[in-house]
Amino acid sequence: ALWGSRAANGVIVIQTKDGAAGRMKMSYKRTQSYDEIHERIPAQTTYGQGRNGSWTTHAESWGDKIADRSGGADEVDKTKDYFVSEDGTFTQHTITKKNSKETFVDENFNQIFGTGKLLQDDFQVSGGDLTKTYLFSYSRLRQDGMIKNSYYDRDNVRLNTGFRLSDNVSMSSKVGYTYSNSNRIQRGSNVSGLMLGLLRTAPDFDNTHYKGTWYDVSKSAEFPGRHRAYRRYLGGSSTNPIYNNPNWTVNEQKNETRVNRLIMSNEMNITPFAGTELILRGGLDQFTDNRDSFYPPGTAGSARNSGSFDMARITNKETNYDVIARQNVELGSSMSMVATLGWNLNDRTYSRSSSWIDGFLVNTDKWTTNVNTAAEASSVSNGRLYIRSTRAYGVLSLDALDQIFVNISMANETHSTISDSYMYPAVDVAYQLTDLLSGVGAISFAKVRVAWGKVGVRPSAHRFETLAESGFGYSSYSDPVSVGQWGGGYRVDDDKGNENLKPEVKTETEFGADFRFLDDKISLGFTSYSNTIDDMLISNALTPTYGYDTQYSNAASMENKGLEIDGSWSVMSGPSTGLDFTFNWAKNENKVLDLAGTDVLNLGSGSVQSIAREGYPIGSLWGIGSQTEDGTVNGKFILDKNGFPQITSGKMILGNPNPDWRGTLGMTARWNNFTVNMLFEHSEGGEYSPRTLWVLRRFGTTKDTDNEVTLTKDLMNVDGKTIPSGTTVRGFIEDFGGGEVLLDEAWFRHGIGGGFGDNQAYNFSIKDATYSRIRELSLSYFMESDAITDMTGLSNLVFTATGRNLFAWYKDLVGVDPGVNVGGIQTGSGLEYFSNPVTKSFLFSVSANF
Repeated sequence: ALWGSRAANGVIVIQTKDGAAGRMKMSYKRTQSYDEIHERIPAQTTYGQGRNGSWTTHAESWGDKIADRSGGADEVDKTKDYFVSEDGTFTQHTITKKNSKETFVDENFNQIFGTGKLLQDDFQVSGGDLTKTYLFSYSRLRQDGMIKNSYYDRDNVRLNTGFRLSDNVSMSSKVGYTYSNSNRIQRGSNVSGLMLGLLRTAPDFDNTHYKGTWYDVSKSAEFPGRHRAYRRYLGGSSTNPIYNNPNWTVNEQKNETRVNRLIMSNEMNITPFAGTELILRGGLDQFTDNRDSFYPPGTAGSARNSGSFDMARITNKETNYDVIARQNVELGSSMSMVATLGWNLNDRTYSRSSSWIDGFLVNTDKWTTNVNTAAEASSVSNGRLYIRSTRAYGVLSLDALDQIFVNISMANETHSTISDSYMYPAVDVAYQLTDLLSGVGAISFAKVRVAWGKVGVRPSAHRFETLAESGFGYSSYSDPVSVGQWGGGYRVDDDKGNENLKPEVKTETEFGADFRFLDDKISLGFTSYSNTIDDMLISNALTPTYGYDTQYSNAASMENKGLEIDGSWSVMSGPSTGLDFTFNWAKNENKVLDLAGTDVLNLGSGSVQSIAREGYPIGSLWGIGSQTEDGTVNGKFILDKNGFPQITSGKMILGNPNPDWRGTLGMTARWNNFTVNMLFEHSEGGEYSPRTLWVLRRFGTTKDTDNEVTLTKDLMNVDGKTIPSGTTVRGFIEDFGGGEVLLDEAWFRHGIGGGFGDNQAYNFSIKDATYSRIRELSLSYFMESDAITDMTGLSNLVFTATGRNLFAWYKDLVGVDPGVNVGGIQTGSGLEYFSNPVTKSFLFSVSANF
């Protein structure tokens, strides 16, 4: 509760190291890391590009069987258009017959992905005396990603100092500066991204020669700089390759980010009297973030095909001030009290200035605004954010008989984004039962506890007023008119302002108990909690008579109920040997209670998306499914006359992405100077929609689409065509409840069993997200020698080898890690769409301490 409207999801307090009185100490650590892909979607190499069993230049790979080709070079027509690579080593003429049996799945993949490497050096020196201490550190990181041409460099310097000015006054200062520079490869759901073009590429197409000159024979003309991809294998008359060749994505496009960040804090502690403490604290967090994105002419996509250059300059500054007074009071021989009063001021400013140009007048790879002089193809935008809050708070802590512990707290907060101040109370009580249970079994410690409190989430800034907006267009169907075509303009925003905003408030009650057994060798803790979140802030849909589409308002509520269990067991502990286990287990059940009349609140976009809906868990998966008798995703199918499912007319709940429970098991084993650490993780249940796999079924590039089956009886496909017995077909036999049917190219390519859009039965895309993994495994060796210390001053050396995410087991998924979420860190989860693959890492480090 002390953190008010910034604590709804918990508070992370980071404590950095400080120097200590004594001789100067130095340490140096070097870490080398190697990163590789952990999961790769299996691809088929049996069938080539095309449709209906024949080679064509269509997008899909439902073509001829590659092994049945004659072999040798493809037959070409040298009198027609052709392509020559940029280096002149490769010429592609117009293909008339596909003969080659070569496939390039691995070659295409290895052109993009390799072993990522990281090198990090950390240096630290510390020391001091009774009146002053210091700690200085420098860290240098250089990383080349597993994706070609991706990199991340970072330098960090820190200085922490402490001074004892008198017996009653001390002061500390902490300053850290970080500079980072990176190039991040375009990812996700866009045609100029990496994985979309790579995974859709036909297995018999070589991506190597992605850029060159297209020769138009009929016009005796040549066009340099053409982008060659599998759907435009000659480069061709169109500059748009439809999907990027992944080599173009990593070699020609740039997405650089440079960040300068300064974090500092100063604190003064004054103890005028015994038991009285006054703390004065001030902090600053400031950064600048410069982002440049460049897409040369020829990049896939209508917005980028003629070239685009985007620059963003972001600045953020946050200052924080605290005044805290603390008083210790003895209330007798068996009772004490600590009273704390505090006041906080927080001020945040954010600015973003962006400029965008497209439609280059010249074909260039230079990062300059001079490539464009057309005003309608240039845009500038900026945004500002100002937030200020004050908070007065108090804590009263009571300790009675060293058995009963009570904390009562209250925070009163005013905020620039709310109209009135709000109170956040909390109380927790703990009763230590150790003395009461003395001599009972093997119990060495026991405590029960209960807690109740309120925390909040502030509204977004600048939502009181209805603002203006620009950059819009109007269209009846296919004749859009943009305001930018007429010199610019603005209109009243269709999102209505709200001057009555207040924070959303979470009220939580917890019950728990902590036990230790066998002289603290075994520990066990339980926590049961329930909370409700009221006045949740959402964009509530309005009826057209309001004159607005939505209004940001306090219009929703939600509840959570859960149980957490944690424990440890020290199996053995000696001077040279030890074995310890730790574990935790957690279960949470969530339900959306009220959306104030909004039927579905979208938390993301896509044919399958995360939503909030009354009566269902937050983030439920929503999309077109199959018609069932009871209207639920698990009901009995309503089949068509041929025995195939039929899609619903509207979207439905497809699944709950939230796991049934999660748990971890940790182990630490010591033997002489060797130490082994292991962390095992398991997540049970939850639904997941790997839409990459679903879409690739339409394209026929995944391993499961090369399955062949020889029919033992006549079967019908989704088009109503009967396939005679004895036919060998690329596909599967399935029974949806009305007898066996054939799932062949028709089902996957233009039926309801693969692809995108709202004409798919996405219930078949839902998978069980259960997984187990060894999150981390490490082996360390500690080496020290008095003789070496006397000669060199070296206290010890520590050698460590670590593997992260080395092994994983999935119940229902292939090639996709359920930890991947297409939206990154957001409320919704359980979705994946052409996301970058997960990595596994091997780290080796050596630490020297002086």
